[in-house]
Amino acid sequence: AQQRMRASKVLLYNLGGCGTEITKNLVLSGVGSLTIYDTHLLNEDDLFNQFFISKDDQLGVPRLQHAKPRIQDMNPRVEVNCVSDRNLLNDLDAMKTFDMVIVTECNDSHTIETINSKTREFKIPFYLCGGNGLYGYCFTDLIEFISTDEKLKNGNVSTKPGKLSETREILEVVERTDEENSGKVYEVIRTKNIYKSFSDMLKFDPLILSQQMTKRQLRKITNALPLTLANFNAQGTNISAATAQQVAQELGLPVSDSYTLSVDFIAAFNRMKNIDYPPVNAIVGGAVAQDVINVLGKQESPLNNFLVFDSNTLEMPILEL
Repeated sequence: AQQRMRASKVLLYNLGGCGTEITKNLVLSGVGSLTIYDTHLLNEDDLFNQFFISKDDQLGVPRLQHAKPRIQDMNPRVEVNCVSDRNLLNDLDAMKTFDMVIVTECNDSHTIETINSKTREFKIPFYLCGGNGLYGYCFTDLIEFISTDEKLKNGNVSTKPGKLSETREILEVVERTDEENSGKVYEVIRTKNIYKSFSDMLKFDPLILSQQMTKRQLRKITNALPLTLANFNAQGTNISAATAQQVAQELGLPVSDSYTLSVDFIAAFNRMKNIDYPPVNAIVGGAVAQDVINVLGKQESPLNNFLVFDSNTLEMPILEL
């Protein structure tokens, strides 16, 4: 797994708050090379959201100019490349040489779909993550991925091959006895994970969540979920109550029951959307980086396919949308 990590080439689009956390974790873990595309100029907000930036750094210059040497200092064995003079959207064919593409600080559905369609064309795993104030999110598209997990066997109950859901299927289960303790038996489980593209994920199927969850669980889903999804098509405008309710209904959430989207909550989300909040970045960025490390090392089942973190409840469910 470590050899695969050292041979991996990762592309990160935008060094925002989430991107900073992901960069730190990937560089410290020993990824082979990290290329960062970011055309943003350093502004005062970056001083609060990034630990690769110092208060003494010059504002108005490419933020990668100041960040690169500090990223490199964390692990000189990692090849760090920074591109600030070209936008990834004008350089899409460059993605074909990478093993992973991660997009942060982007809520525009057209941009996301453009990049994701290319990663699918090149058969490259794709991650999208970011924050909206107190709420963070991550979308994953690995196209198709076979993972290997190992767990202690539960008594005489064996895990059986077969479909777990519409997107996950156990292909094979092999038992292994512990070399030092013959009483311990482990199951080595190979699972196939099928993923949707970003555009297909936004074509909500109202039956998907109801098949995964009970009515009680559906009522507990954070209000931030439909608002996060609605924000991808908001084009910088505020999300209306009607739009929020429509997305909730398309997701199959019980909006007519105890699940409600209050006007106050929607107004608060609109004030926070697209805003970096360092504690949320740390949690979401850490979760994404760990999943990327697992995927590059081909260890453990990856995220499939959307999660939203609510810092009010400290819950981060993984949903198959």
